[in-house]
Amino acid sequence: MAVTTSNKYGKIFVSDQAVALCALHAARECYGVVALVAKNVFDKVISFFQRRHNTRGIKISTVDNRIFIKLFVILKEGVREGAVVESLRSIVTYSVESFTGMRVKNVEVKVLGTR
Repeated sequence: MAVTTSNKYGKIFVSDQAVALCALHAARECYGVVALVAKNVFDKVISFFQRRHNTRGIKISTVDNRIFIKLFVILKEGVREGAVVESLRSIVTYSVESFTGMRVKNVEVKVLGTR
């Protein structure tokens, strides 16, 4: 699916893949995040065979032009998990909202481990 909006210039469609890439770049900039990883083996295999950009570790869903984001991350060892998760939520929310011009309803961060 894609999120849509319209303004005086016309109708704008933003694909879920574009939103995922924006969230990926924002998450990689966040201090304490080592990697975004696939949730399970099935997702890892699917992302290996897809010819799209590598956005594993990110799930985007849109409902009524509201964006829901799930991130699966590995954090740096020794950082405060709560602080990094809050920072990641705010950075991804700001980045995606400024990129798309639409509201991010929820950013869910799942920490799968530390390195």
